[in-house]
Amino acid sequence: MNLRNLKGDIKAATNTVLIVLVAILMVSGSSVVILLYDSGQRAESPDVDYARWGDLVSVDYIGQLEDGRVFDTSFWDVASNDALYPKSLTFTLRNESQYVPLEFRIGAGQMIPGFENGIIGMYINQTKVIEIPPDEAYGQLNYSKLVEIPFIETLNVFETLNFTQFYIKFQTEPVAGMTLKDPHWKWDVTVMSVSAEADRVMVMNQPNLGAKYPVYGKDLGLSKTGWYVKVDYYDSSANGGKGEIRVRNLLNVDDAGNLKGLDDIANEFILYEVNPDTNTIVLNFNGELVGQTLFFTVTLKEIIPTT
Repeated sequence: MNLRNLKGDIKAATNTVLIVLVAILMVSGSSVVILLYDSGQRAESPDVDYARWGDLVSVDYIGQLEDGRVFDTSFWDVASNDALYPKSLTFTLRNESQYVPLEFRIGAGQMIPGFENGIIGMYINQTKVIEIPPDEAYGQLNYSKLVEIPFIETLNVFETLNFTQFYIKFQTEPVAGMTLKDPHWKWDVTVMSVSAEADRVMVMNQPNLGAKYPVYGKDLGLSKTGWYVKVDYYDSSANGGKGEIRVRNLLNVDDAGNLKGLDDIANEFILYEVNPDTNTIVLNFNGELVGQTLFFTVTLKEIIPTT
């Protein structure tokens, strides 16, 4: 779906209806007042109530990204139908009873500015598409929240940690000979030596060559969350005795924008960029809607009287 064209289609359809009506009136000679509304322009009529600043209103809506994926809606039929209405990465399905028209006061600051401004001037039962640029939605990207990691990562087989680092990583006290799971890579890690006097713990990473391991929440079974890495190289004697491991992230360029993940402290990110040629992956911790142009198909259901 090309949402940029939808608003134009609505306008074209309105213009066609106007031409037909004018032709009929010219033939019949009837005297009729025609009220039309399009893209914020209207013929004033005392018989029609329009949404104004300060009004309490009720609206139905479908919120979509530029590629057509739905990120929020007031319709259960839309929310529950992924085949007809593909969802964004951060869409959350609520209970059916929660899918009701949205009620809010225009100007109270409850909604993003572009949404409020788009409702102003609408009349009851009118449907329109509101295009909202980032500055009137959730703002521009904060580039400090874009984190770059290697597409192919290189690690040491043997690592030295102090006691605090070991406890933070593994959530237990070190004991020589114990085997644990690396919290990030999910492979076996063996404690080789422990020195309380030197405050030093040596561990050995022990992935299986050629094996795949889940990262960034892939093991949690959540939809479109995380991915696998593959161990392409393992040599415990390389790198001056420190050993060397090479892991490749099993991602394609097209995965950008279509996968999310959780870092080691459960912060959510969107996979922003995958570039094997430059050996880079970019993780976006801004939130999915930040930096995006949003499209809302909105129907004004009611202007609610207040006392």
